[in-house]
Amino acid sequence: MMDRKTFLRKMLGVGVSGCFCGTALAQTLGAPFENSLPQDHAESHDWISGMEKRMVTATETPPSRVAEKARVWLKDLMDNMDAMLDEPTKINLMNACGRSCYVNAFGVASERKVPPQLAEAWMKYLKDAGFEIQDDRDVTVVHFGWKRDHQNPLTGLILSDGYCMCELAESIPKGLSPTFCNCSAGYIGEMFRRYLGKPVRVEVLETLISGGSECRFKVGIPRA
Repeated sequence: MMDRKTFLRKMLGVGVSGCFCGTALAQTLGAPFENSLPQDHAESHDWISGMEKRMVTATETPPSRVAEKARVWLKDLMDNMDAMLDEPTKINLMNACGRSCYVNAFGVASERKVPPQLAEAWMKYLKDAGFEIQDDRDVTVVHFGWKRDHQNPLTGLILSDGYCMCELAESIPKGLSPTFCNCSAGYIGEMFRRYLGKPVRVEVLETLISGGSECRFKVGIPRA
């Protein structure tokens, strides 16, 4: 059976007329003959190669189909993780994915020590934005998250309309495990760490995927 690339080469070799016949002959006789062709024939060969590339690309799976397959795969992945991994392992794994997501979006964190002014400004921002902050023994707890009216700044989609703020689970595949939301916990943890200069502990309290009306996380910040 002829593979797709060979088929496309033959189609191009047969279908191109007139000024490209010399190039088709060159493909048959091999590189030595091709190298002896005038420049215009060499350019024709480049054109054919470009057309071949476009024809192959045109047969790739449509993005909509890829997205649908990814939605199904994501649900299967979470289901298999729930079945095969213990709770701490799957939480740590998804936290790590969330941290990687933040790094991919904003780059690797600087190795310089976070100045106290930045940490203070971050905590003030959280307070002014209305996030609940309280002292609990040796940690400061921030109730962070996205309320029902939160809107994705890139797409305009709103939480109250049933859209997850993560592009991978945007329209939330039916039955998707809440395990997935530990990825957001990892993302939030990395964000806080960069502003405060210290690791934090993030716990998932409520999310759209778990059946809640908004997405809420408990961030524990050590005071020491």
